[in-house]
Amino acid sequence: MKNEIKKVLYKEKPIANFQMIRMGSAYYKTETILGDVNFVIPTDDMGEADFLPEMDAKLLIRWIEI
Repeated sequence: MKNEIKKVLYKEKPIANFQMIRMGSAYYKTETILGDVNFVIPTDDMGEADFLPEMDAKLLIRWIEI
């Protein structure tokens, strides 16, 4: 399932929208033909990278939440 989601994210190029930060994780969400895709990014993984209110969803593939 995760590989199918990755393929769709690269093909459709949707935008992921920031939802919230809670208990050490940032939450993003996007919509695809497969339905909603959620990303959960631990704040420890963020390092010095910029996480914006809207991001290209394919940049968040590492953190797909199934």
